[in-house]
Amino acid sequence: MEFIKDLVGSLFWATVISLSLLVSGIVSTGFLAKKSKLLKPIGAGLKLIVLFVAVQAFIYLGAAEVYPRFSRHLNFYSWVIFSFAVLRLALYMYGDLFVVRWKKGSFPAAFKNIITVFVLVIAVLVLLKEILDINVTSLIATTTVLTATIGLAFQSTLANMLAGLTIHLEKPLKQGDWIQAGGHEGHVLDITLRSTRMMTVDNNEVFIPNSKVLSEAVVNYSLPDAASVRKLSIGVAYSIPPNTVRKAVLDVLSTIPGVAHQPPSLVRVLSYGDFSVQYEIRFSLMDFGKHVDVEAEIMNLLWYRFRRDRIDIPFPIRHVTMTQLTPESIKADHEHHVAGVLKLMEKVDIMSALSAAELRNLVEAVQVKAYASGECPVRQGDAGDSFYIIKKGTVDVIVEKTPGDGMVVATLGAGNFFGEMSLLTGAVRTASIRVKDDAEFIVIDRENFRTVLVHNPSIAESLSHILAERQASLDAQREKLDSATVARRKQDASGKMLHNIRHFFGLH
Repeated sequence: MEFIKDLVGSLFWATVISLSLLVSGIVSTGFLAKKSKLLKPIGAGLKLIVLFVAVQAFIYLGAAEVYPRFSRHLNFYSWVIFSFAVLRLALYMYGDLFVVRWKKGSFPAAFKNIITVFVLVIAVLVLLKEILDINVTSLIATTTVLTATIGLAFQSTLANMLAGLTIHLEKPLKQGDWIQAGGHEGHVLDITLRSTRMMTVDNNEVFIPNSKVLSEAVVNYSLPDAASVRKLSIGVAYSIPPNTVRKAVLDVLSTIPGVAHQPPSLVRVLSYGDFSVQYEIRFSLMDFGKHVDVEAEIMNLLWYRFRRDRIDIPFPIRHVTMTQLTPESIKADHEHHVAGVLKLMEKVDIMSALSAAELRNLVEAVQVKAYASGECPVRQGDAGDSFYIIKKGTVDVIVEKTPGDGMVVATLGAGNFFGEMSLLTGAVRTASIRVKDDAEFIVIDRENFRTVLVHNPSIAESLSHILAERQASLDAQREKLDSATVARRKQDASGKMLHNIRHFFGLH
């Protein structure tokens, strides 16, 4: 009869209420998990909390009075389940939501499991003492001995695991960062429980134990931001002024894609060596991953720029060449050079206005400059006062209809020329010239040509006729003009051209 009373009394209603809570809670959490992507991963944890609430209701509504011993054990297990569920929910909110989604970092599942086991062991020991009133001192002692034994056996593995946990918590580096660690340089592919995996600049994968990453100095090139400063050094002859070197280097840096403008590049004297002045070049990179290619391009273009500006790069190697130099051999070499330049200049129509002596004097004054593939000696829209004859190599003529939208309209080779209007009138460049293959140019600038015009001002009139005739011929082909119109345009253009030439060179 007592059993019937208990069943119909408080125990019955405790069972009904707890089952109702359990069923309604599981159905509700299942429905919410299907509707929300954020709640779906924690659906199982929420159901465990619902189970805990149902069990606690069952205990406090009647089971504790009827079956006190059974209720104590049931209460213990329900609190263990509750601790596990709350811990997993907390790890999900911190690891998956905060670290992964918000901070864009990583939080491996292995770390979750380690933290779960560690915290759950402590929770079980506390619950054994508080709920079941079990003396856990001997158990703790046994666990300590076992833990020490395991720790000694897996000392290096545990060190790597703790180091990996520290890396994820302190964030000294993360996936995608460019770092230098363990004697290697590359970008981080992954940070696992045991090691940090990185791809070196030589395209090799390297696995560095996490304990070694923390025990040694790590250089993170991606912090505090993506831009990083690199350094190069180069030696230049003592005869070259530092400001000349600085200008040449900064000009080269300004033309290389990948070199950031802020902070500005810096060139400074580093030391005075035995045979050269050492300069330090500091520049910023927008993408550290391209530093090898950028630095190689800088050193490549510096050779060509120094060669053009006659900046010597000395080296501590003595080359002894036994050559008998006589006035006759020196003169012969010079005449050979002059003959080669004369041969090219005689083919240029605007040079036909010069006499043989004037052309020879001009050849003595001009320079031959070397340019590397990819360099632009002339840029559209820039002011100019020099004329180029291609001695060797090929170039592309590029016209930009809008800034940044260039189109190759012609390719010129040895014997061709460009820039005559800039030389004679100072007109802005109407197209850009980009070197296609390594090239050498005969460069005639305003000062070289002014000497010729000052001694013979009548040349200006001949030049104006040549340029006007060329322009009129182009107009006739393009607009299909008759001979009378062509003659009139030629006369008008010749007068304007003569005025512009005289004004540019200051001839009166």
